[in-house]
Amino acid sequence: MLTETVAGRTYDYSHSVGRGSQTGMGFSNPVAAAIGKDDVLFVVNRGSEGISNVAWNRTGYGARVSQIKLGANAGEEEFIGEFSKYGNGNGEFIWGSGVAIDGLGNVFVVDEWLNRVTVFDQEGNYQRDWSTVGSDETGPNGASGIAIDGEGNLFVTDGRSHTVKRFTPEGKLLASWGTHGSAEGELDSPWGITVDHEGFVYVADFKNHRVQKFTADGNFVTQFGSHGTHRGQLTYPNSVAVDPEGDVYICDWSENGWEQGRVHIFEKDGRFLTSLTGDAQQLSLWAQMTVDANDDYGKRRREVASTEPEWRFAQPTAVVYDAKNGRLVVADTQRSRFQIYDKQATYLVPQLNL
Repeated sequence: MLTETVAGRTYDYSHSVGRGSQTGMGFSNPVAAAIGKDDVLFVVNRGSEGISNVAWNRTGYGARVSQIKLGANAGEEEFIGEFSKYGNGNGEFIWGSGVAIDGLGNVFVVDEWLNRVTVFDQEGNYQRDWSTVGSDETGPNGASGIAIDGEGNLFVTDGRSHTVKRFTPEGKLLASWGTHGSAEGELDSPWGITVDHEGFVYVADFKNHRVQKFTADGNFVTQFGSHGTHRGQLTYPNSVAVDPEGDVYICDWSENGWEQGRVHIFEKDGRFLTSLTGDAQQLSLWAQMTVDANDDYGKRRREVASTEPEWRFAQPTAVVYDAKNGRLVVADTQRSRFQIYDKQATYLVPQLNL
């Protein structure tokens, strides 16, 4: 369904952006994204995840941050550039897992292998980095998601210590909360995180199959979703976003197979609205360029019984709400692209209003 209206909201599929690419004009397993100034999308590419596959990663095909100007419509996207590479030196990362952008345009990338946050300016120049692990911590750690509140402080989830940590922009630890478990307020492998305009913190509680809402100090408020594979149920949620109206978007891997990921949409009170499954019926600009440049590609596509399977999300790993343009941007990770939906508050069908 390209256009769906529910409870006064209309989600209208717009287009997809990107294609699989080892470097330039595309993505390599995009796992996190954030929108900066001038509608530029900053994308953390994970590439080949295998730590043993060092030669592949050191070529720069894996760990990097892509900069894409989205544009308003299909075909208007523009590849701006990319920065960083695989490694543990200044300005490098190994397993990038989250990205956030502050009010000055600085880009914060979290690395779950190195357990550190690296800060770049909006052009991709290295500024500084700092560890997410305290000097008195003894257990395993795996920094996962990152979000910035209205005061510029950073929240970082740690999927192995099952905690949420709050830092200053310079990396000073302000607070840490979270306990391993499945009761209200407890966490099991938290991943994605976001902060709404009121300062509430939303955590994708990955192995508890839910999203939990907390105060900035870690007090439990409510939860969204329950475990299951039906619409409105969650199976390994990994990312969460909240729009200015308070609607909550949850990116869900799903356990029904790699082509069954969804984005579930809830009202702020927890009522389920609808689910998106992916609607990319047309190839993105860059993917179409690849097909047009190779006759065999085009022939093989015309010989398949249906291209419908490729419309759908394949293990989506990030969801971002673009408040300026009123649209949802979903990282369709295994297909190395983003699918974009416009949220329309007043969607009219004239013939139904005669």
